[in-house]
Amino acid sequence: MTASRTDAYRKYIDSWVNDLRTLYPHTRQGVPRPNIHAAGHVYDFLLLFGPVVSWWCFPFERLIGALQKINTSDHIGGEMESTIVRTVARTANLRRWLRRRDCPEAIRQLKILFDKCFVPANAPSSSNEFVEQKGPHRAYVKHNGVNLSPSDTHAGNANIIYRPSASEPPVAGQVQRIENIHTPDGKNTDVRLHVQRYNPISKALYDPFLRYPHLLAKSYSTSLNAQVDVIDLDDVIAHAARYDYSHGRSVLVNMSRA
Repeated sequence: MTASRTDAYRKYIDSWVNDLRTLYPHTRQGVPRPNIHAAGHVYDFLLLFGPVVSWWCFPFERLIGALQKINTSDHIGGEMESTIVRTVARTANLRRWLRRRDCPEAIRQLKILFDKCFVPANAPSSSNEFVEQKGPHRAYVKHNGVNLSPSDTHAGNANIIYRPSASEPPVAGQVQRIENIHTPDGKNTDVRLHVQRYNPISKALYDPFLRYPHLLAKSYSTSLNAQVDVIDLDDVIAHAARYDYSHGRSVLVNMSRA
């Protein structure tokens, strides 16, 4: 997180608050909402903790959603909560005991089975992302933790930011086909993405996102170029989110986690 980005956030949030009162005069008379005040403090959190993706609450919301799906058998009043806490505590204590130096060797051998049964939520994945498949094409491929798919399989996973060639700047495009590359003995070792880039917007139209360079968003035409670029996975910069808004324009946002 750079100083220019944090300053840009404060500038844009101040502009939004001021324009809100101009566009909606009735807001001048009301008491400022707490969430508007809290939005101003995001600037401080950016300085303290870095990019929002590293400290937002979506993981906790997802955990709450998982807990809500647990069958409680209509038990209320803390019994379910205490059961969950005891189970987590016992698992953590057992995991710690298995890692102690004085743990008996016979029991230490069981740690392999234990780790397979109780995988920590934040455990790094040791599996290779590339999965070998038969046939000339595939429905998806995983790259840098993100699933990429042809548009006819999953339109949301088909939008990417990529380099068409070493001499061209990055552009936005849509994956049309994922081709499996096989060795002479039939082993699937790699893939090629067949991508159609989005056409640039007409010069008569305005890109409102040019004002916000830190957003990594750019407007394109909703239409695709007829030319197909065949690229490697290493040419993919990031997955992109797309939203069609007006006059045949789409905004594509770079969703890079870097």
